[in-house]
Amino acid sequence: MNHPVLDVRHLCVQFVTDGTIRPAVDDISFTLARGQTLGIVGESGSGKSVTSLAILGLVPRPGRVSQGDVWFCEADGEPVNLLRLPEEERRRYRGGAVAMIFQDPMSSLNPVYTIGFQITEAIRLHQGVGDAEARRRAIASLQEVRLVAADDDLMTQAAEQLGTEAGDRACSQWVNQQKRAMLDRYPHELSGGQQQRVMIAMAIACNPTLLIADEPTTALDVTVQASILKLLADLCRSRQMSLVFITHDLGVIAEVADQVAVMYQGKIVERDRVGAIFQTPQHPYTQGLLACRPRLDVIQTYLPTVADFLAGNGQAATPEPPATPTPPADRTLEKPLLQVKNLRVGFPIKNSLGLEKRHFLAVNDVSFEVYPGETLGLVGESGCGKSTLAYTLLRLMPELAGEIYFEGENITQYTPRQLQKLRRKMQIVFQNPYNSLNPRMTVGNAIMEPLRVHNPNQPKAEQRDRAVDLLERVGLDATMMNRFPHAFSGGQRQRVCIARALALNPRFIICDESVSALDVSVQAQVLNLLKDLQKDFGLTYIFISHDLSVVKFMSDRIMVMNKGKIEEIDRAEAIYSNPKTDYTRQLIAAIPAGL
Repeated sequence: MNHPVLDVRHLCVQFVTDGTIRPAVDDISFTLARGQTLGIVGESGSGKSVTSLAILGLVPRPGRVSQGDVWFCEADGEPVNLLRLPEEERRRYRGGAVAMIFQDPMSSLNPVYTIGFQITEAIRLHQGVGDAEARRRAIASLQEVRLVAADDDLMTQAAEQLGTEAGDRACSQWVNQQKRAMLDRYPHELSGGQQQRVMIAMAIACNPTLLIADEPTTALDVTVQASILKLLADLCRSRQMSLVFITHDLGVIAEVADQVAVMYQGKIVERDRVGAIFQTPQHPYTQGLLACRPRLDVIQTYLPTVADFLAGNGQAATPEPPATPTPPADRTLEKPLLQVKNLRVGFPIKNSLGLEKRHFLAVNDVSFEVYPGETLGLVGESGCGKSTLAYTLLRLMPELAGEIYFEGENITQYTPRQLQKLRRKMQIVFQNPYNSLNPRMTVGNAIMEPLRVHNPNQPKAEQRDRAVDLLERVGLDATMMNRFPHAFSGGQRQRVCIARALALNPRFIICDESVSALDVSVQAQVLNLLKDLQKDFGLTYIFISHDLSVVKFMSDRIMVMNKGKIEEIDRAEAIYSNPKTDYTRQLIAAIPAGL
């Protein structure tokens, strides 16, 4: 019989905390055919990742699988129930026939071992081969994920490097050296996209029948994300490998999946072909997930949220469409709030003697203006200089050359005392809300801390009232004042960070990838909040992201950066409809087709 690769039946996973049983996965069932891709989509907490861990028998305590079966069938084999196998026998499947790519490669890769050691370890364990053969297979896997060039390409490069007079032996030695160089690198020496490719190489090295990918592209650049998605699709096609792809973004699912299962509160609320899910979604939750992602083809002033669609006893409650937006005022006729002239920021590169000989220019001769009340979007890939530029504008990083004018004054000449006063007017919301808040400080104290520093004589009662007001303005409750950050979700923590940034009534805020790691539904809420606050407080934003659809929704103008330089600056609609450079066109083309 042609058994499915994976057949999950009535799976239930429970967590017991403080004597209370909380269902994380509630009676779900699905099948996956050989060579097919199933996309599992839903928000954080919907049970997606717990489902994948349950399949592998990795549910952490105090969780446990309370019910269900997970039938797995290798090619030309008989189905086995992974949940009923002894732990020793289950390990034979885990990492071998069933492999997994985790969300955060930096947390999954051991920082003290080379990537070569970590890949060959899995091969030796599951394939029973010697060190030399394990290294050969590890290099083959790295070539398959395109971290190491193919042998023919390496020989061509060798001839170019060594010269046409070099013999085959010399070229072969050069090629082997290049292969060993990649195996001998440590995780911290690789970019985020390269680390994710290492995780994929490790997963496919043992030729699995089933690959589970848990949020493998979250927070990656759109161009890197596009390459990872294409790579996974190519591997499934060439190896006839089945894939379970887990994400919170339906736009990504459209790129890879044949079937889609939508999870909400531990249940599968909808399952269908990917085309049907996108064209005729049936469940209000699915409709909300599709609607809350910013669109590139229309002008939006408000993003629908999942809550809008779940309102009214489960019936889709599409929010009232906003009035036709009026063209934004041409603020470039005003005096700029921020003006940057020929700014250069670099990091020293030392020679073998430890002497600084030159600088790597992260920001290279950048000039632009930001006008009062506008949002300037800043978009580009990781490493293009976006965050370095932001930190330099806030005087958190020194410049090599150039001038920065804020409210007409050259702040590059400011003394430390002057800079402290400047902090009242310039604030930043960082990318990661988990690292931005002190875990030992209540959120109320975190919001009041800037007031204590800059207004030490202000009565504590007034500071507390201000913190309560700000919490309510960002959609949180005053009763949350005494809670610690760990008691909040990612979206709630980001709201706390926004409230803290508003504490001193700043004029100018930089949002540095402040929604990139959030669920699309939470992202929509935060983006709507930022727009409302801008209107209420007259704020000026620089909104940094690698996601052009999000930047387009937020911005009046967009500035595209690449390798430390500005590629182009124009109105948001013009950047999308008529990009002037190949790089901008590449960013737009990399956006998932489902959007």
